[in-house]
Order: sequence, then structure tokens, then C-alpha cells
Amino acid sequence: MEINKAQEKIELIPLIKSTKGLGGKKISYPKGKQAELRFFKIIIPVGGKTPIHRHPAPMVVYVAQGKLKHTRGDVINYFTSKQSFIESNNGDDHFVENIGNEPAFLYVVAASAVGLPTTINK
Repeated sequence: MEINKAQEKIELIPLIKSTKGLGGKKISYPKGKQAELRFFKIIIPVGGKTPIHRHPAPMVVYVAQGKLKHTRGDVINYFTSKQSFIESNNGDDHFVENIGNEPAFLYVVAASAVGLPTTINK
């Protein structure tokens, strides 16, 4: 039996890279604690809205499906399927709502530390 070898090369395609979060604040990592990476799938139902919150660790958010409105004070950003953004751990309070006609599916990776909450609700 012959093993089938792939003829195409593996591609590495950068999707997002930044030293700052969505609100323009610089990213830093928690100090003095054991690092911990977290990977979440978040489902926001149609019309659903998160509480006002902030994040103590930086994170990358990928919108797999849906249409989001991200509100931080007077600054509003909109995201749709296949878009991503970075939240800084130095960012201000914000909330996210699903303004689309289908559930929103988000994938989130947080570069956190053991014992540190992912989200702090106001």
C-alpha cells in the first residue's frame, strides 16, 4: 500500500496582529502568575447583549457567524462574519450585542493567568 503524499504546500496566513486593543490601549500580559491560554466558543442569541464588562487579560476575538455591535463609551464598532478584533487588558468597559438575524458564533483566545477571571462584569 502506498501512502498518499500531499502535493500542495501548507500555508501560513496571518489574520491579525497588533500591540494594541480595539480601544487603542496597549496590550500587556499578567505578571507574577502562571500563564494560562484559554479558548472559548461563545454563542450570542439574536438580540442578545452582554453585560457591561472589561477583560483583565488580552484576547483575540473571531466572529465566525453573525453581526455584532461593540460599544465602548461613545465608540461603536461593527463586526460581521470572518472578521476579528483584539481586546486589550487595559481596555475600558464595553458591551457587545448581536444585531443580526441569526445567532452570533465567536471564537475567543485569551492570554491569561491561572486564577485570573476572563471577564469582569460591571
